[in-house]
Amino acid sequence: MPIADIIVICVIISAFAIFAVALAWGDYQTRDIAQASRERAAGSINVVPLRQNATPANAARTTLEKSKASAA
Repeated sequence: MPIADIIVICVIISAFAIFAVALAWGDYQTRDIAQASRERAAGSINVVPLRQNATPANAARTTLEKSKASAA
């Protein structure tokens, strides 16, 4: 096999290898974006716990307990 043919085949194989690396890099970047997007979406959901005894007296006591805890 002549040297020129070997060089042409190496160039063609190298082009395919570079293309495969570019596709793999793009896939990797897309997966990171999708993961970050899912995490951002999950973090933006505001869940408010419902209390069983939501009377004004209990609410005042809870507020007082919170203020004491933040002062400490």
